[in-house]
Amino acid sequence: MKLLPEKSSLALKKFFKNERPIAGLEIKDVAIRICQLQNDGSLKKSAVILEPGIIENGRIKDKEKLAENLKRLHQQFSLPKEKTPVILLVPSINVYTQVFNLPPLADGNLADAAKLNLVGISPIDLNLSYADWEKIGVREQDGRLEILGAFANSMVINEYIGSLVEAGFVPVAVEFPALALARSIKEFAAGVDIEKPQVVLNVSSDGIDFMVLRHGNLYFDYFTPWKLIQDEGRSGREILFSDFKETIIREIKKVYAFYGSHWEGRLEKLILVTQALNTEIKNFINENFQFDVIELKLNKFTDLPPSWFGVLGSMLRGRMSRAEDILISLMATGTEEDYRQSQIMFFVKSWRNIIAATLGFIILLFILVDTILSQASDKLVLQLQEIVKSPAGNEVLALQEQAKAFNQLLDKIFAARGQKSELSATLTRVNASLKNDVNITRILLDSSQSSALLTGKAADQSAAVNFKNTLFQGGFKNVSLPLSNIVVNPDKTVSFTLTFKL
Repeated sequence: MKLLPEKSSLALKKFFKNERPIAGLEIKDVAIRICQLQNDGSLKKSAVILEPGIIENGRIKDKEKLAENLKRLHQQFSLPKEKTPVILLVPSINVYTQVFNLPPLADGNLADAAKLNLVGISPIDLNLSYADWEKIGVREQDGRLEILGAFANSMVINEYIGSLVEAGFVPVAVEFPALALARSIKEFAAGVDIEKPQVVLNVSSDGIDFMVLRHGNLYFDYFTPWKLIQDEGRSGREILFSDFKETIIREIKKVYAFYGSHWEGRLEKLILVTQALNTEIKNFINENFQFDVIELKLNKFTDLPPSWFGVLGSMLRGRMSRAEDILISLMATGTEEDYRQSQIMFFVKSWRNIIAATLGFIILLFILVDTILSQASDKLVLQLQEIVKSPAGNEVLALQEQAKAFNQLLDKIFAARGQKSELSATLTRVNASLKNDVNITRILLDSSQSSALLTGKAADQSAAVNFKNTLFQGGFKNVSLPLSNIVVNPDKTVSFTLTFKL
């Protein structure tokens, strides 16, 4: 048993803000259709006609053939190996709907109350079915909530989902034609007041669908398959037009009674959606009922045939954020995990492509710049060769060699300047003690003994002694200049040797 869903996974769904476009996909006895809205506002659509016997009365009879046709549709519509998310539209005959009322309740209590009512009104064993609900309105007379419940055989739905997955599609939600068609009418119907209750007659390839809409929401849905209209023993899908008319008149009376019991006033218009016999159907309805029959026309996608109106509505649902989609979905909640995984893979692939494209652009830019610089260099070389070959070429070469030598000298000067070392503090203080009559010829520093030996020349013995005293006054200790270390030179100058502590 599955009562769908509690709308409790909304927080996780909000994780995917940038969601992939989701297409609408409809499977019927005669064809499979898919469509998706493009960024430019146009519809991308594809269809595959099914051979008779693949699907009969809404049930899959040949799974292999259906999978083959779905794969062919995927090849037409999507990129190879791409997982395509879709809102699946299953045949109406597989779904039962009923509207029930609940008192105003908080969201949490509303979900529990809705589940309990689904159990009570289910026409089939809930252990073998999918069931879901959505709020469609509020009764004006007493403020009670109006809830639409839907039920489907889980085995039948799982067969459709299995075929889709095998073909490369990812089902995100499962709904039925009346729900999707109501959405198309609400969004695109031309000349229809959706605020008023509207009766819709949909004549499709698999049967006749009678609906009542209010504010664009589905309040009543009754589907009659063609097999119930066929006379017993009549071959194929042959149906007498008289039987067809009797069925429509009989069922419209039921819809008329439902309308009258729910809303005041008389039914004035009936919206007709049909793929053939438009005039004939309008004429015999007008002959038997006192209301106008209007054919459904869209204010957008005006060239779209009526057979696409249902899948168009599912496409509109696919445009909704997954966090906001709390509409009826007849599938297992676990199936949504496939969509989440598909979203993650899509996210990773998208960023991988963005990064690859960015790197490719940068590489291309580098190649372009390199090519431009290489061409400029080649052009300069050619210009130089032309200059060399000219009469003034030898002079240009000589100037080039001089410029090269000059640049080399400049490089040596800058290198020497960079290698220049500053005088130590000791040498700076010694240098500050010098006067014009004293020159230093050598100085030896012994860092292990913290001592120094200095030799020099002075104008006379008095100048040497004055230099020794200046050093002492400058802060040096143990400045020693024995008389034996003063030697008179032939030119009357003296050479001396003194020691001091650093």
